[in-house]
Amino acid sequence: MTSKKIIERLQQLDWYVECKTEHELALVLNACLDADVGWSNRVSAISLKYSIPVPTLIGRSSRRWSNGLWFSNTLADEDLKHYSDITDWFFEELRK
Repeated sequence: MTSKKIIERLQQLDWYVECKTEHELALVLNACLDADVGWSNRVSAISLKYSIPVPTLIGRSSRRWSNGLWFSNTLADEDLKHYSDITDWFFEELRK
């Protein structure tokens, strides 16, 4: 079960988590599922798990498609400056 602290953060906007392995990707997507945060088309977060290549970034934005999740392995540093990198925080919180 995902902590309330993680759920509250994932429900906010303009963040991303770097997923280096399929296991990390699954952890992020499952937490998004628990937080009721899905893709821009309102599809469940976990639904695309097997079609997302790793390493990848998973994020949520106020700038893209109705505040849904996005993923990318090609975002430039210029694009990332608009988001908070919560990678370390996210995985540390999961360990608690």
